[in-house]
Order: sequence, then C-alpha cells, then structure tokens
Amino acid sequence: MKLGRNIQDIQRKNRCVVLQTMLEQKEISRIDLSRITELNKATITNITRDFINRGVVEEIGAIEASNGRRTAGLSLKMDEVVTITLRVYQNEVQAAVCNIHGKLEEYQKVGCITNGDGQIILAELEKHTKRLLAFCQKNNKKILGIAIATLGWVFSGKSTNYSQYVYADCFPELAVIDIQKEMEKRFPGHRVIVDHDANMSALAEWKELIIADEQINSILNIVCGIGFGGGIVINGELFRGKNGVAGEVGHMGINCNAMAYGGDSVKRGYHSIFEDYASPLALRESIKERLYEYPDTILTENSKFEEIYECYERDDELAVWAVNRQARYLAYGITGLIFVLNPDVIILGDEIIHSQKFLQKLRGFMEEYLPKVFHDELDIRMSTLKQNSILKGAGISMTKSYFENYEIVDFISEYYPNPAEK
Repeated sequence: MKLGRNIQDIQRKNRCVVLQTMLEQKEISRIDLSRITELNKATITNITRDFINRGVVEEIGAIEASNGRRTAGLSLKMDEVVTITLRVYQNEVQAAVCNIHGKLEEYQKVGCITNGDGQIILAELEKHTKRLLAFCQKNNKKILGIAIATLGWVFSGKSTNYSQYVYADCFPELAVIDIQKEMEKRFPGHRVIVDHDANMSALAEWKELIIADEQINSILNIVCGIGFGGGIVINGELFRGKNGVAGEVGHMGINCNAMAYGGDSVKRGYHSIFEDYASPLALRESIKERLYEYPDTILTENSKFEEIYECYERDDELAVWAVNRQARYLAYGITGLIFVLNPDVIILGDEIIHSQKFLQKLRGFMEEYLPKVFHDELDIRMSTLKQNSILKGAGISMTKSYFENYEIVDFISEYYPNPAEK
C-alpha cells in the first residue's frame, strides 16, 4: 500500500489498513484494531462507525480482546464482494466465483482441447466468464473483476509486444495471445489481471497462515502439474523479480549433462531442469520406463497421478519405487532452494501427493543433503487448503490490487452508500 501524500490519501490509507486487518481476522475488537494498525482509538471509532453504517462491518457481540477483557467484537461482512476466477491448465479450464474471504462458488472444470489454437482458450474463458457474470447478477454479487491464473511463466518487460507474455513448454498457443488485453476487449468495464498459477496459490497459502496467526516472514509455495511452479511471498507481498518470473523453480538447472525431455526445450538445447526429474509428469514417465520390470503392479502406461498415488499408499512396488525416486529428486532441488531463499515455510501443493508417508520420505532425503542445523529448523509441509488454492489465490490477488492504491475505498463508496450521507 502506497504512503499517503495529503489528508485525503491518509484518510483512505487508514480505511484500507483497517479493512486489511479485518480481512485477516475473523473477529476483532476496536482495542486490537487500534493496537495492530497503530491508529488512535478516535480514528478507529470513526472508521468503524462509518463501515457499520454502510453495512461493510457488523457488531457481533462480546469477544475476548488480546488484553483478556471481554469487549464488543467486529467482523467484516462483504461476503457478496467477489472475483470471477479462471485457471488455464493443460487440456482444461477451471472457473469459479471467489468471494473476498476466499470462499469458492459455482466451481466448474471443463476439458479444452486447443489443437494449437489460442483462440479456443479465449473462447472457453469467455464462455465461463459469461456464465459466472450471470450467476453474480442473479445473486446480487458485487464484482471486483476477472482474475486469470495460467500455467507456464508470465513475463513482463519491454521486449514483448504483449502486456504479459505467457510461456509454457508443450503449450505454445499461450505465447501467441495477449490474454489480458483480449479479455478486456470482451468484458469492457471489468478489471482483468493475469498471473502465474503458482503466485496466486502462494497468496492463498500465505493468507491461510496469517489467519492461523503463524508468525512467519516468508514462504515458498511449490505447485505441480505439467511441471513445477513456485511462488515466493515475503511479508505479505509476492516477490516477482525484474520481469515477474521469480519463483520459477521448475526451470532451475539440475543436470548439465542430460537433455530435457520433449517439448520446445529440446529444440532450444536446454539441459535438464528440476521439473524434468521431480514433477508429477516426470513421475508418470518413470512409471512407463520401468513398467515391465514389475509384473505384479496394477499400474499401466496410462495411469493417472491419482492412481499412482493410491498404489503408493497400498505399497505397490512400482509405485513405491517411482514416488520415492521423485521424493529424492524433489529433496535435492529443494535443498538448493533453501540455500538461495531460506524461507520460513515451504508448502507443497496442487498435484504433489498429499501423503504423510511421502513427506516423511522427503524429509529423510533432505536430512542427507542438508547440514543438521538447517534440517532441525526445516518447516516443509503439504497444503491444507481444501478448496482449489489457485482459484482462491486468484481472488486474493484481485482483492490486493484494490488495496494497493486505496481503490477498495472507492469501491465501498460506490457499492455501500452511507444512509447518513444521502
């Protein structure tokens, strides 16, 4: 959030700070609002009174404040404030409405065979957006905008004709369309943002930790699908780097003596990278390579991630061998990332197996690679988010964009008029 330059900016900033604090707390007292925001009690009283009159905040009865006393509690309402969230994934589009608190509604996942044509992706995004706009209108939702998460990496810079250049191995059609500009043309009057799915997922994981009141400063969130993506959050803000591609851990070099598998990476002559070894896609390839060495396995060359993971939990020998190999490669790459980033928490999500058995194996390998003093401090965990973390993060990303220039205050003024001011 930018610093205020005049009295109006300061007042808007103060309101944003109060809203942001309440967004991170299910319930809070005026005393704690004053303590956390460092605003005086009179300012807190004036702001919360205005928000209550507008219907943005409600009083919820007595709660226990941080000083141990029972006092009047407040809670942010705004459940009807939503973002239309979309995810471009391999051969499918996912879509939902996400409210300001991160709750998803109207979730739908639909296959999308592009045949190399980016216009098919745009048509699918347009169809889902129209469906969700109709849902919002019918249910009196207040729309912040349209947030789109994409696989690959999202490059921002002067060297491209697009506002944001999206690149993904084996999905070149993303690189020939400007998703943001095309969606703005189709839906004028609606804010559109596009970001890498790992960044959006990282924001959702960060919010979950903050709500749980975990005292942390940084996280690395790794999500897996076709390959690996990473999102880095430091003190509540995404670390993007110069061109927005910071956190692209899947492209980290891991073997300079081997060529990458498939896709455009071979034509470019890249050497093997992290996701070529440790991603779920690499896991499926390893199953195919050793399939006939394990005649008792029930896995096939067409087995999906879910089947491999189920067989792993049932101690199928091929699944155990392949998943444990994935754990070793994953541990090796994460060890390097720890020495570069040294985050407080590492969270593994999306299509990485959610298994305590796997996590224990991963930690065992990391114990081999890390000095004991680092391993003793290691905090690596599986995502606990029950809903789609990437779509939730897309909603959070849109909400954050309204806070950056105090625009959430303008949104509230427009959609939540104060009866006293009429």
